[in-house]
Amino acid sequence: MVKFMEDIDEMDETDKMAIDILINAPLMSEHEMKYAVNKLKIIAKKKKNNKRKINDILDYWANKAYTISMKS
Repeated sequence: MVKFMEDIDEMDETDKMAIDILINAPLMSEHEMKYAVNKLKIIAKKKKNNKRKINDILDYWANKAYTISMKS
């Protein structure tokens, strides 16, 4: 559990916000889900740097959200 908390502390606020959205996704309606996906894409575009594509950022967030949800 300590390693898990260290991983969360090392993330920036953008990552934490996006992962929180994904963790809550199973509780969303279809309309909320579409809104969340669009919001995540916008956040990823702002975070994008020259090395990573938007899909890579979205995959990273999805992987972290899955890992966190399985540990809880």
